[in-house]
Amino acid sequence: MYLLAFSPYSSPPSLSISKKYRAEGPHQYLALNDDRSRVYATTWAQPPSLSSWEVLEGGRAGIKKVNTVPISATGSYLSVLPSSLSFSLSLSPSSGPRVYQAGGPVAQTFAIDAATGGFGEQLQEIIYLDGGEQELWDDKTDRTRVALRYGSHAVDVDPALGRAYVPHVCAFDVPPSLFPEPAETDQHCRRLSGRDSIYVYSFNPDGTLHHLAEVPSHGHPGHEGVRHNVPSRDGSKLYVVTEHTASYLDVYTVHRDSPYLTHSQRLSVIPSSLAPTRLQYRGDTLRLSSDGRRLYVTTRGKTARERGWVSVWKVAEDGSIDERDSSASQGERGYGALSRFETPTSGGKANAIEVFPFQEAAADGHDYIILTDDEQGWVWVLEWRDEWSELREVAGVQLGRQDGAEEDERETGASHAVWLS
Repeated sequence: MYLLAFSPYSSPPSLSISKKYRAEGPHQYLALNDDRSRVYATTWAQPPSLSSWEVLEGGRAGIKKVNTVPISATGSYLSVLPSSLSFSLSLSPSSGPRVYQAGGPVAQTFAIDAATGGFGEQLQEIIYLDGGEQELWDDKTDRTRVALRYGSHAVDVDPALGRAYVPHVCAFDVPPSLFPEPAETDQHCRRLSGRDSIYVYSFNPDGTLHHLAEVPSHGHPGHEGVRHNVPSRDGSKLYVVTEHTASYLDVYTVHRDSPYLTHSQRLSVIPSSLAPTRLQYRGDTLRLSSDGRRLYVTTRGKTARERGWVSVWKVAEDGSIDERDSSASQGERGYGALSRFETPTSGGKANAIEVFPFQEAAADGHDYIILTDDEQGWVWVLEWRDEWSELREVAGVQLGRQDGAEEDERETGASHAVWLS
């Protein structure tokens, strides 16, 4: 695990390695609590586990390992229950907040230890298998990182409406011309445990998840591969990126009651010129700017031959995506992003992003974005300014190639980075 230092006011801006730590294993995804004093991490290492870390003086004094807890299957993305929602659920300081994690056949709810801020008791495990716990522990059930390609992939919390959303991928991956009938598709996906749907939850008084609905993906059911989702600031929309149908951004309208989600928009992360090779890309992550006016969406290349993309979208007051006029998108609906940035590499298994500032933003339309590359181990900082109307690369550092790098750092990849301060 690397601690990086970004200097935006140097000339030119710089990104450098400040410290490094022996972590729990490869390909970690990170989540922070509200005050950014604790980091929670997944890993692809075996046996499956989660780890927690204390952030010292906003990262200036480094980080310190708190604890590691076992889980039943390799984890993917985590979310921490916001303090505002902890208050509304009446969780006491000694019992809240909560950390949520999803990966492959399961999702879990953990308490946070009040004394250490690390992982506490596992309060809940949701099993996305028809055979339940018996199937989960069957030797034939995949509980490794492979299951992330066709199982649960994230838990994203909406504090505005008190909801949580779990995208559940499906591994069926063929050209649209070869799509089988929906009934056949559904059967195939369920044999692999993938649902190709979005699970909608509310919260029980103790912060565990309460199932409301399973909403099938838009498009070609069984083939979309819903990977990551984030809610709009007011909770009225849910933004979803697909992995297997090549980088679509889907927008769903959120309802307080059944059907909970209805599809309202489909947009393309990649430019229209690449539409014929759409299946060579894999949708990845989404993040809103802190003022909620811009949505950043990433995709990565399927191989090293295809570079990834970061697309920037204007968010309207009602949470919908406001496309640029048709002349900017060559008259093709769904391609009207504010801007697109082609990443220097494919992104490998990453091309993940996080946005700064992470609290209330100034009204000047200025963001920094941290972008991670798993192919060559790069971490880049991109900058957005409204007056530029484009993303620009301003700094970068390559991990594992620095002086004094240890042997097992060589050719390392960068999976995910978060802003500590």
